[in-house]
Amino acid sequence: MADFTLLDDSTNPLKRSKKEEKLKKKVSEFLVYVVAAQKLGFSKVTIIDRSTYTPVGYTATTDIATAWMDGETQVNENQELLEWGQKDGKPKTTFCFYGKRFNILQRLEDGKAIVCLKGKDIFIGYQFKAVWFLAYGEVASRSVDKSNQEQAAGFKSAPDAFSSIMKNVFESLDEAGL
Repeated sequence: MADFTLLDDSTNPLKRSKKEEKLKKKVSEFLVYVVAAQKLGFSKVTIIDRSTYTPVGYTATTDIATAWMDGETQVNENQELLEWGQKDGKPKTTFCFYGKRFNILQRLEDGKAIVCLKGKDIFIGYQFKAVWFLAYGEVASRSVDKSNQEQAAGFKSAPDAFSSIMKNVFESLDEAGL
């Protein structure tokens, strides 16, 4: 007769830890907001837990905080989140995420949101109590193709992108006390 040893929960590779289950639940809860932002026209969306710096929602596994070189300067996107547009108590003029350095165009008075632009690239960030919500999109091309009457993908401007995501995503999350 074979001798079988039962694995306890801590060593059972098929049993998820409570921490893993909690993270899985968070990810599934935030997926609806990632999809909502995509439907508005954002191509990259990332939601990061502020207490652990763990991504809890994203459009792709590449759309998370990373470290990269900007010329001779190392950029740590988690550090960018920690500073949230401030350095040594003074407002920064740039914000780095998705491997790019964006110019900060606008901040909400309460400091929760930043609106950034680099060329046609738009970056919107919102700092909730529990998460950072980050989104990337583009300004629509101004050229008109008479054979194609459909509107080009993108936003009219960075403020237009902010207004859209604020009204359709951020306000409901803010009201929920996130």
